[in-house]
Amino acid sequence: MAFILASCGGSKEVQSSTNASVTVSSESSTGSSVKATPSPAPTPAPTPDAIVPRFVMPSIAPPALPSGLAYETPQTIYSTSHSVDVSDRKIEGGTILLRADDVSNLTMSDIVARKFGPIMRGRSLDYITLNRIAVSQAKANATYGLGITNTSGGFVTAVMQDLVFEGDTTSPAPNAADAWAAIALKGKTSADAGNFTIDRFDFRDLWMASGSNYENVDGISTERGYSGTISNGRIVNASDACLDIKGDVTVDNVYLENCREGIKLWSSQSHGLIEMGTHRFVAIIAKGGSSSASTVYIETLILTGDPMVPAFRAEGGPVTLTIGTLVADPDQVLNASSSYAGSSVKVLNRIDF
Repeated sequence: MAFILASCGGSKEVQSSTNASVTVSSESSTGSSVKATPSPAPTPAPTPDAIVPRFVMPSIAPPALPSGLAYETPQTIYSTSHSVDVSDRKIEGGTILLRADDVSNLTMSDIVARKFGPIMRGRSLDYITLNRIAVSQAKANATYGLGITNTSGGFVTAVMQDLVFEGDTTSPAPNAADAWAAIALKGKTSADAGNFTIDRFDFRDLWMASGSNYENVDGISTERGYSGTISNGRIVNASDACLDIKGDVTVDNVYLENCREGIKLWSSQSHGLIEMGTHRFVAIIAKGGSSSASTVYIETLILTGDPMVPAFRAEGGPVTLTIGTLVADPDQVLNASSSYAGSSVKVLNRIDF
């Protein structure tokens, strides 16, 4: 803070503690009538909430179902049609609702599912629309895994909005080699590409049972060819990463808590507002390039959890993480001691809780 000293009798130029020049004017009281006024109330110091925005949980539109619709246990729908619309469903106790391949236009909307397996698994789907899907006490199996959608083979455009997913904490996914998530955009060939929007979501309790395989269940995962935005949502409790994202992906206004890692970043990326509670290993893991340093930028990062859990760890190569504004405990560990050599965290503006 700059401290300014002034005396009566004219203008004084004084130096602040930041070496800035400040001009202060004062008028002499000689020959004039001065009316006493009460001292102004002190202005309270701004809180972090007043200085920077915090995560705001969005309003998520629930499924709009016909009145009186009862739960059913449907047979799995297998489709290779040009256009598929699966909507207005209330389902429980099934394995998977839709298995779709080579479908041009796929729409799934207004679905309530409980104690149910994945809602959809597909391959080579050109246009995907997922709206107003709510899943509770979700089940998983070794064949189809778990989640709302699991796709590979690429697409042109996918729009996913107003989604709720809650796993069954008493029945985790089988310990298997596959990687599952509430939303998984999978595949590692040149066909696995597409532009997506994920907006307004609330995902929690994505667990895999312990065993010989790595417990690889994320909140949202994307492979390198997919690009898009993940915004306005919350992910809490996952065996692996809340967000495991490759490709040109932007994250904004999200809250992440109690995953092994809050975010895994496998390419240079730029993000907006991210708020995090405590994670079990590290808040952010980033993969460095073999020939040149990767760069990650986060406009606003708010860390409200255990400050001894490192904010950042680089693997496989050097990574430079730049944070526009960091809000955190003053003792927050920024860079893990095990980060790849040459990696760094640069904080442009820091606000202590």
